[in-house]
Amino acid sequence: MDNFDTLLTNVNRNYIYPPPEIEEVLNFFNSKKPMRDHTRCHAYKILRYSVAKECKRIGELNAILIGRATNHLWKNSTTQEKEEYFNLAQRKGNTFYQ
Repeated sequence: MDNFDTLLTNVNRNYIYPPPEIEEVLNFFNSKKPMRDHTRCHAYKILRYSVAKECKRIGELNAILIGRATNHLWKNSTTQEKEEYFNLAQRKGNTFYQ
């Protein structure tokens, strides 16, 4: 992809909202380097995972563009969309303490 606007045009929001299932998020974060503080997995970080996954699907691997797209989508998300990510982050955090 050449630029940010092209990326936003090609991103399919249906792959980002609603957020992924809890099992997918747990698998992703468990596959990474050990996190010192699992409570630091917050809604924005899960959104970034979803955006990166969608960007990879359409062939965009530029981390800067993925970050910009994540910021744009977060700022332009509805309250309901953000709430779904907040709830998922809370559920993910709770799974480490059960």
